[in-house]
Amino acid sequence: MADLTGFNIDAPRWDQSTFMGRLKHFFNITDCRTALLPDSKLDEAKALKITFLHGPLQVMMVGVFLIFMVPAACSLFPQQCSMAVSKLEPELRESILSQYGEKVKYVYFNKGL
Repeated sequence: MADLTGFNIDAPRWDQSTFMGRLKHFFNITDCRTALLPDSKLDEAKALKITFLHGPLQVMMVGVFLIFMVPAACSLFPQQCSMAVSKLEPELRESILSQYGEKVKYVYFNKGL
Protein backbone atom coordinates (compact mmCIF):
# COMPACT_ATOMS: atom_id res chain seq x y z
CA MET A 1 0.00 0.00 0.00
CA ALA A 2 1.00 3.56 -0.62
CA ASP A 3 2.02 5.79 2.24
CA LEU A 4 -0.82 8.28 2.85
CA THR A 5 0.48 9.96 5.98
CA GLY A 6 1.04 13.30 4.20
CA PHE A 7 -2.34 13.23 2.41
CA ASN A 8 -5.06 15.64 3.55
CA ILE A 9 -8.36 15.40 1.72
CA ASP A 10 -9.43 18.89 2.80
CA ALA A 11 -6.30 20.60 1.52
CA PRO A 12 -6.18 21.68 -2.17
CA ARG A 13 -3.63 19.98 -4.40
CA TRP A 14 -2.19 23.24 -5.74
CA ASP A 15 -0.80 26.29 -4.01
CA GLN A 16 -3.65 28.71 -3.38
CA SER A 17 -1.38 31.74 -3.00
CA THR A 18 -0.74 31.86 -6.77
CA PHE A 19 -3.17 32.60 -9.58
CA MET A 20 -2.30 29.40 -11.48
CA GLY A 21 -2.77 27.28 -8.37
CA ARG A 22 -6.23 28.79 -7.74
CA LEU A 23 -7.13 28.39 -11.44
CA LYS A 24 -6.07 24.72 -11.45
CA HIS A 25 -8.06 24.12 -8.27
CA PHE A 26 -11.11 25.87 -9.77
CA PHE A 27 -11.02 23.75 -12.95
CA ASN A 28 -10.45 20.62 -10.89
CA ILE A 29 -13.63 21.09 -8.83
CA THR A 30 -15.81 22.74 -11.51
CA ASP A 31 -17.34 21.18 -14.60
CA CYS A 32 -17.16 23.88 -17.28
CA ARG A 33 -19.91 22.23 -19.33
CA THR A 34 -22.48 23.41 -16.80
CA ALA A 35 -22.01 26.98 -18.01
CA LEU A 36 -23.33 25.95 -21.44
CA LEU A 37 -26.43 24.12 -20.21
CA PRO A 38 -29.80 25.80 -19.65
CA ASP A 39 -31.23 25.89 -16.14
CA SER A 40 -33.90 23.34 -17.01
CA LYS A 41 -31.26 20.72 -17.85
CA LEU A 42 -29.40 21.44 -14.60
CA ASP A 43 -32.66 21.05 -12.64
CA GLU A 44 -33.32 17.73 -14.39
CA ALA A 45 -29.84 16.54 -13.45
CA LYS A 46 -30.42 17.52 -9.81
CA ALA A 47 -33.78 15.72 -9.79
CA LEU A 48 -32.19 12.48 -11.08
CA LYS A 49 -30.30 12.11 -7.83
CA ILE A 50 -33.39 11.60 -5.70
CA THR A 51 -35.87 9.87 -8.03
CA PHE A 52 -35.62 6.63 -6.06
CA LEU A 53 -37.27 8.43 -3.13
CA HIS A 54 -40.27 9.77 -5.05
CA GLY A 55 -42.44 6.63 -4.85
CA PRO A 56 -41.88 5.75 -1.18
CA LEU A 57 -42.05 9.39 -0.16
CA GLN A 58 -45.39 9.93 -1.89
CA VAL A 59 -46.86 6.76 -0.39
CA MET A 60 -45.68 7.83 3.05
CA MET A 61 -47.12 11.34 2.66
CA VAL A 62 -50.51 9.98 1.52
CA GLY A 63 -50.55 7.57 4.46
CA VAL A 64 -49.75 10.32 6.95
CA PHE A 65 -52.36 12.55 5.36
CA LEU A 66 -55.04 9.86 5.61
CA ILE A 67 -54.12 8.88 9.16
CA PHE A 68 -54.41 12.44 10.48
CA MET A 69 -56.78 14.26 8.15
CA VAL A 70 -59.68 11.79 7.92
CA PRO A 71 -60.33 11.81 11.68
CA ALA A 72 -59.92 15.59 11.71
CA ALA A 73 -62.46 16.00 8.91
CA CYS A 74 -64.89 13.63 10.63
CA SER A 75 -64.65 15.68 13.81
CA LEU A 76 -65.03 19.05 12.04
CA PHE A 77 -68.06 18.25 9.91
CA PRO A 78 -71.35 16.98 11.33
CA GLN A 79 -72.01 13.30 10.71
CA GLN A 80 -75.74 13.45 11.41
CA CYS A 81 -78.12 14.68 8.74
CA SER A 82 -81.86 15.27 8.57
CA MET A 83 -84.36 14.78 5.77
CA ALA A 84 -88.04 15.62 5.48
CA VAL A 85 -90.34 12.61 5.52
CA SER A 86 -91.98 13.91 2.34
CA LYS A 87 -88.69 13.44 0.44
CA LEU A 88 -88.25 9.78 1.39
CA GLU A 89 -88.97 6.82 -0.88
CA PRO A 90 -92.69 5.99 -1.05
CA GLU A 91 -92.44 2.64 0.79
CA LEU A 92 -90.46 4.09 3.68
CA ARG A 93 -92.63 7.20 3.84
CA GLU A 94 -95.81 5.09 4.07
CA SER A 95 -94.27 2.93 6.77
CA ILE A 96 -93.36 5.96 8.90
CA LEU A 97 -96.72 7.67 8.34
CA SER A 98 -98.69 4.51 9.21
CA GLN A 99 -96.71 3.96 12.41
CA TYR A 100 -96.35 7.56 13.71
CA GLY A 101 -98.83 9.58 11.69
CA GLU A 102 -98.17 13.26 10.97
CA LYS A 103 -96.20 13.75 14.22
CA VAL A 104 -92.87 12.98 12.53
CA LYS A 105 -91.80 15.74 10.13
CA TYR A 106 -88.09 14.88 9.80
CA VAL A 107 -85.98 11.76 10.07
CA TYR A 108 -82.34 11.82 11.19
CA PHE A 109 -79.62 9.52 9.97
CA ASN A 110 -75.87 9.03 10.17
CA LYS A 111 -73.97 9.85 6.97
CA GLY A 112 -72.04 6.63 7.33
CA LEU A 113 -68.42 7.71 7.48
